[in-house]
Amino acid sequence: MKKLVIRLCLLAACLLATSCQDQLNIMFKDFFVCIKDASGSDKSVVPSFSNEFWVSYFVELHAETRQSDVVVTYEVIPGDGLKEGVDYVLAGSNTVTFPKNVYRMPLRIQYMRHTVDPSKDNTLTIRLLSTNDPEVSVGYPGPSKKYSTHTVTKVND
Repeated sequence: MKKLVIRLCLLAACLLATSCQDQLNIMFKDFFVCIKDASGSDKSVVPSFSNEFWVSYFVELHAETRQSDVVVTYEVIPGDGLKEGVDYVLAGSNTVTFPKNVYRMPLRIQYMRHTVDPSKDNTLTIRLLSTNDPEVSVGYPGPSKKYSTHTVTKVND
């Protein structure tokens, strides 16, 4: 009985130790980039009545160490209810560059205090378009390309 308890404890310890490892590399064999907010979601909401504030979205590189920088090109597509310079301002260019040994980079947007028309499309879509490395695809591997876009909805609070 004592040997059985010891074996079960050892088995449980082994299972617990292996379950704590990053499973992403086991699930995906392909290299890719994706975009998420700070909570790991592909959708978020921002208020229209707050004073100016910045939000960081994160482009993540899931790949082995690269010998050269990985450059990701993206676009920002506003719905018909939002206007750049009135509702939001982009920080920087339309690219994110991953230096060697860096796997998460911020993409920042400043949101302005401005009431939105609820009858219009008040979304801002950040879409990853391409990388400079043909081995690194956009979005999770598979036909849905999940996390290749992030949608922000601006709402009146």
